[in-house]
Amino acid sequence: MRSGQNMNNQKEKIVCAVVVYGINISECMVYKTFIKRNLSKIDCLLVFDNSPISHYEEIHLANGVFEYYWNPKNPGVSVNYNKAAEYAVENNYKWILLLDQDTTFPSDAWDLYNRGLEDHPDVLMFVPKHRIMTGKYISPSRPFRSLLNKVPSGFYDINKFEVINSGLMIRVDKFIEAGGYNASVELDFSDFQFVERIRRFIRNVLVLDIECLQDFSNMENDKGKLLKRFEKYCDGAVNFETDSLNCKLKIAYLVIKHTVALSLRCRTFAVYRTLWCAIINKNII
Repeated sequence: MRSGQNMNNQKEKIVCAVVVYGINISECMVYKTFIKRNLSKIDCLLVFDNSPISHYEEIHLANGVFEYYWNPKNPGVSVNYNKAAEYAVENNYKWILLLDQDTTFPSDAWDLYNRGLEDHPDVLMFVPKHRIMTGKYISPSRPFRSLLNKVPSGFYDINKFEVINSGLMIRVDKFIEAGGYNASVELDFSDFQFVERIRRFIRNVLVLDIECLQDFSNMENDKGKLLKRFEKYCDGAVNFETDSLNCKLKIAYLVIKHTVALSLRCRTFAVYRTLWCAIINKNII
């Protein structure tokens, strides 16, 4: 579904892609703090709804294009980010900005992204800073740990730092050249997997002076739903592709840590069986 037309030259313009689940786009923090504030500035907004029931609502962009896609099969974020990149290629957009429904942006974020493009025309990827409710900074971060103090804005070696999906803005041609997102890594580890791919084509990433609040809170208490969600988590881990021993160790560490925590939370050893089945089915051992 489409609304609006953008008759300007789109080669330097940005496709904003957001994946939502179980909620109207207008109720999401990313809409309230970023999209709504920039309805007159956004060139293109693609909303991918993975909910069992459609949450379609029309978003009116003053000078841009709006598209809504609904897939009740819930393919995760990777498939949809790849579709957004394909859309960008077909419609001659140069940049893609990935967004998460639970990200809170500062009021000047859109202007800072565009200022980054103007001031650094040779940069291929931009990211904001992310902190969580506890005050810890999770992106950019060094492997295996979050930071108590935010990293200064500036250039960082993508080989030494990790970044999360939300707020990542990348040149479309580099996205495509890297092979996009691994569709088999649907949600968990999708950002790690993408960075692992993009490292072959981009060395430095520019961290903008944008500080976001990322809500990773998990209020789900239904044991069945938690264990079902864990199956997807395990699938993401075993489908992760890398030749790096350090990266493999990082994934193993995160999986073990999460598995133990979930087993204690749910008071069950079923999580270990789920993880073992995922490993066996993937023929990892």
